[in-house]
Amino acid sequence: MVNIREIEPFAFGFKEADVSGIQKEYERNYRIACGFKRLVETAKISIDPDEWFAGPGCTYPDLGIHYSRSAGLISHPDLRNDQKERYPSLADEIDALYDEFEPIRTHRITGGTFTERQHSLRRVNACWGEGAGHANPDYELLLRVGTDGIREKIALFRKIHTDKPGFYDSLEVALSAIEILAARYQALAKQMLPDANEKDAAVLHRIISAFDNIPQKQPRNFFEACQFFWLSYSFIENDSPGLFDFALGRYYENDDEEDRYECLKKLWHLFKKVRAWNLCIGGSDELWRDRCCALTYDVLRVARETGYNTPNITMRFHRNSPQKAWIEAAKTIGTGIGMPAIYNDECVCPALEAVGIPASDSHLYCMNGCNQIDIFGKSHMGLEDGEISIIKALEFALFDGECQISFEKLGLNTGDAAQFAAFDELLKAYYAQAEFLLDNAIDMSLKCQRVFAAEAPNPWHSLVIQGCIEKGLDYKNRGPYYGHGQILTEGLPDTADSLAAIKHYVYDEKKYTMAQLLDALKKDFEGYDELYKDFSSYHKFGNDIEDVDEIYNTITEHIYRYAQTKETFRGGKFGMGCSTFQRAARYGGSVGALPNGKRRNDTTLADSIGAVPGCDVNGPTALLCSVLKCNQRLALSGNVLQMKFQKIQFNTEKGLSSFISLAKTYFNMGGQTLQINVLDKNELIAAQKEPEKYKNLIVRVGGYSTQFVDIEKGLQDNIIKRTEQMM
Repeated sequence: MVNIREIEPFAFGFKEADVSGIQKEYERNYRIACGFKRLVETAKISIDPDEWFAGPGCTYPDLGIHYSRSAGLISHPDLRNDQKERYPSLADEIDALYDEFEPIRTHRITGGTFTERQHSLRRVNACWGEGAGHANPDYELLLRVGTDGIREKIALFRKIHTDKPGFYDSLEVALSAIEILAARYQALAKQMLPDANEKDAAVLHRIISAFDNIPQKQPRNFFEACQFFWLSYSFIENDSPGLFDFALGRYYENDDEEDRYECLKKLWHLFKKVRAWNLCIGGSDELWRDRCCALTYDVLRVARETGYNTPNITMRFHRNSPQKAWIEAAKTIGTGIGMPAIYNDECVCPALEAVGIPASDSHLYCMNGCNQIDIFGKSHMGLEDGEISIIKALEFALFDGECQISFEKLGLNTGDAAQFAAFDELLKAYYAQAEFLLDNAIDMSLKCQRVFAAEAPNPWHSLVIQGCIEKGLDYKNRGPYYGHGQILTEGLPDTADSLAAIKHYVYDEKKYTMAQLLDALKKDFEGYDELYKDFSSYHKFGNDIEDVDEIYNTITEHIYRYAQTKETFRGGKFGMGCSTFQRAARYGGSVGALPNGKRRNDTTLADSIGAVPGCDVNGPTALLCSVLKCNQRLALSGNVLQMKFQKIQFNTEKGLSSFISLAKTYFNMGGQTLQINVLDKNELIAAQKEPEKYKNLIVRVGGYSTQFVDIEKGLQDNIIKRTEQMM
């Protein structure tokens, strides 16, 4: 008969941990580590020889109470009810267990720290702040030294930080957990062997042999490297593989070409199965030597062959990138999977060095989640620290802090815009509202960061992120070497377009008064046909037109520099960037009518630092010229520029060459990143009408690729409206 301990092993490992010898400040660390250990000791495991590699491969979806890197301690109310239905005799025990954990559920605690106004600002999509996000464990170090090497490191620093035995005890427990899991998989493989057919037996023998060596020791070949990587990657929760070719390339180089590629394909299928996050390849070291290797190129090859929308591939380029790297990347982009996103070391590395990260580490940057920047294995630099709606700040400036969707007074009192005698007065009000939203996003983030540090430490990440063992500090509590933060922006181009039109028609030409414009916006332009025609057709950002580009540059630099005056709890500076993920349409629907011509119920909003979809009409070069007028080295987070090209662009050698030249020029002039969709507008429209026929149509969203038919209609419309570029 099933008992509740079998249903919720993490919860009972946590609550029954013997903390009698553990210092009070490390009890939570130790309990979470014991939860991990109990989970891997008792969780059901299986091996599918067709998949080649043994590992959990998921986030233990049947657990109602667990630990998540993004949510801390969690308890799922839906699973609570499911469990009670499945095990009615245990209903009272299930309720009692969930009730016991509810007060320490991390998001319950963080939510309780926000003010009512902050809750309201989140609700209307003006801003939000968090304190968790993705991570990039140091798989290169873990594979190189094994758990034996990590244990030696713990022993060394335990002697240095003699006042923190409880912290190191929790790390020992977490480290033993992955070794226990490996031993269980080896035992299962041995158990399966007698009944296996010849093909499966060969795989099981490889698994058994691998676990004779790993995770304690360094892998002896690429199969063992993949097995070690997969076990640790999916140990507690799947996340970003990080600098994949840097971590596993050495094992790939020295192995049989046919077998190593089969290993890579098998791992790629597992990445697809679990929806892996960001996998980064290529790039340079601190001496600008190229890091591309055989694994780099085969990652691009397997991505082309499979056509999967995951993992989310990022490829780094620099002054010494070989032409082969550009060609292989462009060929992969041309398949239409929206990958790889391409990043410019010449922009990112100096930006990181400007905030104190040495070149030896700045050149270890990679992406976490969609496209936010981390230092591989050495940082906790946010992602999901927060976001602000720049266009909402303008709406607040125009309506004295009033939201035009909920009609609540949520912003600052910056005065009646109808009385602003000069454009600078409006700009001053806008800056005040933008800083107000950023201050609130940062305040919410800092509250969350402190709660996670105290209530939801992460002993697994503390083992595999450098700095934690060395300092004797948890991953969530200032342990990693770098703790900068990242706040994202929504609607910068829309705001520039709106401000440019206001400046021209209200303050320069004086064709309309501000009172007329405000009334037109309140009425969704009804009765204001001429005003609507003028404002909607005025210059738009993305066409290399000076007046609107200058405003875009001014407002971007202001908020990006303002963010860097703020410090994180984790021990760094806040930076900004733009990765709208899937939220552009939601944010577009959260503002009323706008001076750029957007009507109240139109959800269109810029989905990157580029033009509002459909507004860049002067070609790709003009778009890049507009974007490059802003200093992208100010962006400490991913600063995404989305572009959409017709499929024919990538069908010929000349077309590929033209795209590569365009991308190189953009990077040489200071651009940070490009994310490319290769699509057919008519195909997208057809997919909206008959989604069942287009289930495999992949599109690039804000920082990831996904099936077009699976996203909400507002976002589909946004993608359809993007200008199809051609050179």
